[in-house]
Amino acid sequence: MFFRKITAALAVTLGLAFLPALTVDSASAATTVAVRTIYYDASGAQEFKAAVDEGAAAWNTAVPTIELKPATGTQATIKVYADDGWPRTMSNGFGRGTIYMGRQAVNDGFYPPRIAAHEIAHALGLPDNRNGRCDYLMSGHSSPTSCKTTTPHETEAAQVKRNAGGRIPAITARPVQYVDCFSF
Repeated sequence: MFFRKITAALAVTLGLAFLPALTVDSASAATTVAVRTIYYDASGAQEFKAAVDEGAAAWNTAVPTIELKPATGTQATIKVYADDGWPRTMSNGFGRGTIYMGRQAVNDGFYPPRIAAHEIAHALGLPDNRNGRCDYLMSGHSSPTSCKTTTPHETEAAQVKRNAGGRIPAITARPVQYVDCFSF
């Protein structure tokens, strides 16, 4: 009987010795973050399709909690088209909208992948920030035409991450239009 009690006590003690290792594993599993997938259709973007893909890739790298994936048809919640005007986006909430890749900005010397990353950001809930800085995508046309970066600024990426977490509604009561041009 005595040996049974000691054996049971020893088993409990040894079991507790391994508990911290198990706790660490379960805690790290709890920090796994779900990825929010957003589908975009660039089939109407004509000569800008590769630029749109590059802009989407920049956001995928900057914000690991979202994944922009190409798709066609009704699966896509972001539709991208090319036209002769200025770039613009009609946003209908996070990850929903219509983007126009305007040739006028490209003709003026702006970099198509940067335009695409900027317009995608509008569909992800970011407004313009016309501060003229090249390191901010949302500076839009206020940055010089020599600016070629497609990497979102860390504050822009952080805001999109918050937006993806549900801080803005999936569908707004009224669409928001972002027009990137010099005429106000």
